[in-house]
Amino acid sequence: MINYPWINHHSIQVCLIIVSFIITTGCTIPDQRDTAPQWNLSPDGNISFTVPKILVQEQVIVQNENLRITNLTFKGFFGDVHALQISPKIPVAFLVWAPGANNPAAGYLEYMKYYPEHNIGVLIIDVRGNGGITPGYPMDIERDAELFLQGEWPQLYLIAIDLISAEQYVMDHYPSVPVYAVGDSNGGRYAALAAGSENSFAGYIGISMSGFNCMGDQYKSPLREFLLSIDPEFLIPRINTRPVLLFHAPGDPIIPFEDGHALADAAGNNSKFIPFNGTHGVNREVDDKIIAFLHGSYTGVEG
Repeated sequence: MINYPWINHHSIQVCLIIVSFIITTGCTIPDQRDTAPQWNLSPDGNISFTVPKILVQEQVIVQNENLRITNLTFKGFFGDVHALQISPKIPVAFLVWAPGANNPAAGYLEYMKYYPEHNIGVLIIDVRGNGGITPGYPMDIERDAELFLQGEWPQLYLIAIDLISAEQYVMDHYPSVPVYAVGDSNGGRYAALAAGSENSFAGYIGISMSGFNCMGDQYKSPLREFLLSIDPEFLIPRINTRPVLLFHAPGDPIIPFEDGHALADAAGNNSKFIPFNGTHGVNREVDDKIIAFLHGSYTGVEG
């Protein structure tokens, strides 16, 4: 068995014994069966979510002829989730963006104003536990695995439905505009879970990220199914009937380039693996290629 430092094998085994009777194909709040989100996890690890629409509070903080910035609060089933939406007057595409670890949505605001200049909107999720105003804890797979085994919602699943709720919100306001799930670093993993479980996303863009080496195959059911369901190496092949762009810098000091390339190999031939000049995370070279792709002038093939 591969030893992953953030998985406590003993505690997981205890949970498996205690909750071996848990049915993993669905989870609801008992008295809110018709209004609460649910998950459906198949024996092969494929995950899907039922995400009813929720109330979204809006506060416009910038409004001019070509730019609208709105502070959003998703009044969710598991606590409020905050976001910032940056919209041009007439968007040709929209990105639902999950920032990397320890990066609140507010920290991306100025940087993302570049996209509306090119008629692309961005909705930046203030990811749970990422250092912003949305409460939660940093990515913790062991903790989420134990919650799953107890029949509770893992935060990874909650973040996925946050992204799906954001996509629903954008589609309600711009029904003819394609919406892509995007994330950098850990945010790319969250975005992969959202796009892999929700087919209405037009495609997926991941930056400076990797998968988990299909670690679920090292475990027994039901832990196996959970770990596969959150693994980009398992999820992205489900997405690649739609556009998939994967960006990684050869000089990345945090997630090795080889790990990013392994993810692209697992993703299949329909995905595009794009090296870029930089270190870790998004930069203007990546932005320009995303913008060109969304405007139809970049195919993801260098040349």
